[in-house]
Amino acid sequence: MVLRIGFVFLGLGLLFACGNKNGKGRFIADTDTAFSQDIRDASKKINADPKNANLYYLRGNAFYFQDKYNDAVLDFQTAADLDSMSAMYHYRLGETQLKLDTVDSKKARMHLLKAVQIEPKLTDAKLALAKLMLARQEYASAETLLKTMTDQQDFADKAFLYLGISKREQKDTQTALVYFDKSLQLNPKNYDAAMQIALIKSAENDPKAKDYFDRVLAINEYSDEAWYAMGLYFQQKEKYKDALACYDKASTINGGHRLSRYNSAVIYSIFEEWERAEEWCNKTLDVDPENANALALRGFTFENRNNKKAAIADYKAALKKDPKNAPALKGLNALGVKP
Repeated sequence: MVLRIGFVFLGLGLLFACGNKNGKGRFIADTDTAFSQDIRDASKKINADPKNANLYYLRGNAFYFQDKYNDAVLDFQTAADLDSMSAMYHYRLGETQLKLDTVDSKKARMHLLKAVQIEPKLTDAKLALAKLMLARQEYASAETLLKTMTDQQDFADKAFLYLGISKREQKDTQTALVYFDKSLQLNPKNYDAAMQIALIKSAENDPKAKDYFDRVLAINEYSDEAWYAMGLYFQQKEKYKDALACYDKASTINGGHRLSRYNSAVIYSIFEEWERAEEWCNKTLDVDPENANALALRGFTFENRNNKKAAIADYKAALKKDPKNAPALKGLNALGVKP
């Protein structure tokens, strides 16, 4: 997938609604069948030894791997409160906070920074902190941290990858390419680095961009993202047959890939294959009923087949979704109908 680093920076109040009866972390009865057996087993140990930070940490991990991140945060927070000098507790707490729907980025940053300060060799924490810094556009700080990992065998390719992302976000694509290439040299199967290079080459309209996408697909032939991006490259170069083949592949891999479906409809409309264009508009709307552009384009196919009533209905439906939708407004105007 294309790496887009960003978070919704909303505050999160950590509510310890169920305090432990012994005055520590959250109390969960080992007989509470609302929780899994793993959680109940961990809770039994906690209830017998409520001041044991590691037990909360272990239960937090159990919650984490069940994708129950709010519960995990509560336990990791208790572990860190009981043993504030454990780098791992702070790392897991900060990392998990970034998984929540509402992210308190300042708190996550504080705990990740604390983890790195306590244990400078905890590279997982350093990488998580660097990624958060990139999300906050703290490029200089992120790059300083990432450069400390470029000589560490297990993390160097990731460090170069994120250094490249930092440079690309700052519009320095040439330096970004150097970093992405270093990442691939260290790990030829680094999909993200290969994809970043392909996207840059495509944006530069490089005639060899297809070769770069082929390299991505050699790493992961089932990447709907790569098939779609290569289709977009072909479409922009007006190689429509190749674009349609790529979009079809992306749609087959990911049945919910609305952009590949919609772009297929656009191409068919270019060649005035109105029935096929309508078909792909319908396929787009199957997975994205709110897609105003697909509704407007379907209206356009009706208009060009002299089905004025259906065209007007689709144009108006598009405007209900997006009152400023230009194709729908233009379509109604051409038919002499007020929006």
